[in-house]
Amino acid sequence: MTSSPNPHARRYMLHMFLAMAGYCAVLFASLTLIRGDAVDADWLRIIIAISPVIPALYGLHAMIVFVRSMDEFNRAVIAEATMISAGAVAFLSFAYAFAQQASDLLPEIGLIWVLPAIVGGQGLAACFVRRRYA
Repeated sequence: MTSSPNPHARRYMLHMFLAMAGYCAVLFASLTLIRGDAVDADWLRIIIAISPVIPALYGLHAMIVFVRSMDEFNRAVIAEATMISAGAVAFLSFAYAFAQQASDLLPEIGLIWVLPAIVGGQGLAACFVRRRYA
């Protein structure tokens, strides 16, 4: 017997799907405009470049609404996993920056990788945090 997701989870999946579909569409459009010769003004190129953040913020809103609908235990797990991930990414990037300043051997890592590292780390940390309570 399979169980269907609760209404909050279904709503979250719908809104997250819409946010990510919007993100992909805006990202594709912005890259097409930036890589072409259609836009010359730097200020406009910057606005176009950051435009994919808007649907991503909608995804963040969907996550916040979903977390608020959770029980206390699941909220605590997510909060702890997020703190572990954010702390790990912060201190690893801090240490990497010191090491990079001391040597020319280490390549620069773009800021674009911070959010995926935090999100991936949160998912991994949540597995370990949940396991502790099992």
